[in-house]
Amino acid sequence: MGMIKLPVDSISFFNENYLEIFETGNLAEGNWNRKISEWACTYTSSDYALATNSNGGGIFAILKILKQYKSKKKIFLQSNTMYGVKTMATSSGLDLCGYVDCELDYLMPTYDQVKKFIDLLENPSECVFLLTHIGGWVNPEIEIIAQLCKENDVALVEDCAHTLGSTLKGQHTGLFGIAGVYSLYATKAIPVGEGGIIITKDEELHQMLEKFLMYDRFDQELDIGVNLRMSEINALLSYAVIKETETIIQNKYEIAEKYIKACEKYGWNYINPTAKGQRSNLYKFILLSNLESPEKDFLQITNRTSPVYDYALGNDLNELTRRHICLPIWYLLEDKIVDSVLFELKR
Repeated sequence: MGMIKLPVDSISFFNENYLEIFETGNLAEGNWNRKISEWACTYTSSDYALATNSNGGGIFAILKILKQYKSKKKIFLQSNTMYGVKTMATSSGLDLCGYVDCELDYLMPTYDQVKKFIDLLENPSECVFLLTHIGGWVNPEIEIIAQLCKENDVALVEDCAHTLGSTLKGQHTGLFGIAGVYSLYATKAIPVGEGGIIITKDEELHQMLEKFLMYDRFDQELDIGVNLRMSEINALLSYAVIKETETIIQNKYEIAEKYIKACEKYGWNYINPTAKGQRSNLYKFILLSNLESPEKDFLQITNRTSPVYDYALGNDLNELTRRHICLPIWYLLEDKIVDSVLFELKR
């Protein structure tokens, strides 16, 4: 994690404001949590937003509420996602009923793959689909997938851990289904260290989440609830960084433009960050291979970061784990590393 850098303005903003937290004694449930919510609503055009201690905490809260109060009993995931998504799903008490296959083009499930899975379900209305947007891209068929879920009364929850700042046709992730949760973990596109942001347009769900995240100790109406709040110090740092989201993404695009020129010139297959209405936040820059032995195709690329995932939860029919690698593209990436990558891309 030594390569992670924060904008200078974020560090200055934090230093200018943190002493006030200690002087006032507002260590929790204070102004900086509210500022995160206000920023998220303005930035994404969401009606409601809540800061949480993590992406996982936010997803867990949503799933637990759907089980307890919305008659949901089962959940299905996509095969290409983090193992933690599986543990969050089962920790909520929902029964895991399977995985949707994924395609190589975007490392995510297509409408047809989701439909095939839903068509096999006995009672779709009892189900939640926890869909993960991968690598900084929005699932390119999310609009029709969301409509499919709505028609079958499947609750669509979006795992937006990779996609703060990403849009499809101008719409942010988290607003296609009933709710979505961003991650501010240290390695994500917009890095803070820890933290998450829930967004939703569902007023009732927002009110229940607001209570759930602090045990509902004031109104005492919910039967369930845990402490998944973000501390004020964490919230201040989170706000200091997220307000520079566009600065961070712009810097990544300056790096990506160099990679794209090299890929086009030397014939590498990559996922385009702006094709078909996408605006990826470039959490990852992904190369793909359709060759019989992709390892040989990628052998010469030694400057790389970890793949999106090097395992699959369900079947990996299209061998996604073998057929992609990721080039380094973190914020303020050193020129010498970029030059080294460009040299290796030259076949």
